[in-house]
Amino acid sequence: MISKLIIFRVLFLSITLLPGLSLLAQKTDSLIGAEYVDKSLYKTREVLPDVYGVPEANLEKNLVQVKGNLYRHTNGTLPALHSGLVLITKEGAIVIDPALTQAAIWLNDEIKKRFNVPVKYVILTHGHYDHAGGSQIFQQAGAKVIVQKNGLEAIIGEKLPVAVPDIVYEKQLTIKLGSETVILNHIAPSHSNNMSVVTFPGYKAMQLTDIGESNTMPYNDFLDFYYDGWIETLDWALKQDVNYIDVGHYTPATLENIKDLREYMIDLHAQVLSLVRQGQSWDQLYRNVKFSNKVKKWGGFDSMSKLNIAGMYRWVTNHRRGVW
Repeated sequence: MISKLIIFRVLFLSITLLPGLSLLAQKTDSLIGAEYVDKSLYKTREVLPDVYGVPEANLEKNLVQVKGNLYRHTNGTLPALHSGLVLITKEGAIVIDPALTQAAIWLNDEIKKRFNVPVKYVILTHGHYDHAGGSQIFQQAGAKVIVQKNGLEAIIGEKLPVAVPDIVYEKQLTIKLGSETVILNHIAPSHSNNMSVVTFPGYKAMQLTDIGESNTMPYNDFLDFYYDGWIETLDWALKQDVNYIDVGHYTPATLENIKDLREYMIDLHAQVLSLVRQGQSWDQLYRNVKFSNKVKKWGGFDSMSKLNIAGMYRWVTNHRRGVW
């Protein structure tokens, strides 16, 4: 009698639970570490004009295969004014940094046309307008926009004409979509206090936007800059098993490029700090900073070298206290 009752219960549980288990087995979309934003709080937020939203007939736009289901989108010249990785899965696409509204409109249509899947997630590497722009196009089409949690305040506070993020995270967020895995890491404040470094373990690829360079000078005077965290992030990146690194602009980088950048930034910091401690004024100091022959050959050296000195000088003078 007992054995029959047990058999009946097992059969009953199988009939009632198997459909649910089957649905779970089919669900291949999960986020680990996600926090969901109450966007109703920002319905009436003030937004500045989208100055990058003006159509430009001559803007170059491309979506080029890196390996397998991993692609790289670019827009503009130089050879790429902005870039980001795109992962295509049977469940949908993941796009990093649309950058421009007009480019986002093209990219959303291009993904649908070529792969017949919607964009499921848009990852913003940080809350700067030149990379987050266009995210609203994908959000309006149904995609969820993700940024490191400090980026939410930057987007709202600066009145950026971009999507209010749907999802934020603190230190790490893992996306599992289809059979693919994408990992977002916030290592430290570096180029902004809300940077995400995105890795694609199945492809040995990394998105290191604005933190990494490929034989090019860091931009301008290190806008929105945290020196210590930048070096910490570069140290972390150098430990990763990757052989393809997109840096958000220009050409992709290698780990050797990242090592060279790290050495440059440490040397620049050390020189500026030493000259400041010697009591040199700005007019003296910028003339006495030395650059290696390798760095002198980097893209943008003539226009960015003195600006880099100025940015490092600002950081150093704001992060020291002598006898005063």
